[in-house]
Amino acid sequence: MSKGNIFKVGIIGVGNMGGALLSGIINSNFLKSDEISIFDIDSEKIKKYTGLFNIKSLKSIKEIIISSRYILIAVKPQNINEIAAVIKNSVNNKNKKTILSIAAGLSTGFFERNAGDIPVIRIMPNIPALYRKGIAAVSAGKFATEDDINFSMKLMQSVGETILIEEKYQNVVTAVSGSGPAYFFLFCKYMIDFAVEHGLDYDTAKKMAVLTMTGAGEVLINSDNPVDELIKSVVSPGGTTEKALNKFKDKNLKEIFFEALGAALSRSIELESIILKNNN
Repeated sequence: MSKGNIFKVGIIGVGNMGGALLSGIINSNFLKSDEISIFDIDSEKIKKYTGLFNIKSLKSIKEIIISSRYILIAVKPQNINEIAAVIKNSVNNKNKKTILSIAAGLSTGFFERNAGDIPVIRIMPNIPALYRKGIAAVSAGKFATEDDINFSMKLMQSVGETILIEEKYQNVVTAVSGSGPAYFFLFCKYMIDFAVEHGLDYDTAKKMAVLTMTGAGEVLINSDNPVDELIKSVVSPGGTTEKALNKFKDKNLKEIFFEALGAALSRSIELESIILKNNN
């Protein structure tokens, strides 16, 4: 690291996603506690993670940026303007900093326009990173080097699987895998609620629903058969599964699902222009 970079990674924001990444990175031993610093406006979050990991917290965004080789931005896109302003005044193409952003909808160009010819990596992780079961999509900005890409990939591999994609696909990834855990949780909730309404106790219902869904995921990962074939393998003509699937078809579940993901995609596309408009 260059002389001014005390920390390998400085994390701005340790909310749900930033905290999950921090936990995963340290628990995987990819980085040591003394190689990471954190900043958050919420003192309770700072207290939580400094207590858990004996990690250094800094007093400002500027301190994080000045003292870190890689700056991981883990805040909601709506809160990005203050950070962008500090980056503009603190980062240039000479002081060896790289921006790693997990802010949904914000392109590498957003940061490049703010701070000039700086390396930016755009990442879309998801919340299973907390248990090192995440999937993250990584895209490089115009000025990112191979070293920047490799470090970002290794960083995210410490908390799950990683794919390198063209940035133009990042908004689709956001709608599918970034938001995807919430869809899964909702589907499980409905299964649990149904089972409880029909007499099962909550703990039993939750265990049955969740292990069924995660087990089905294992089948999908490990089977070479197309998804349609796997569906057919569970269906008996005139049986219970067929009745349920027919009801999904009657209610046009596919259309509902496509509309929902389409709304998430549209919002991801809109976010940057909204932030730029609010900043003017």
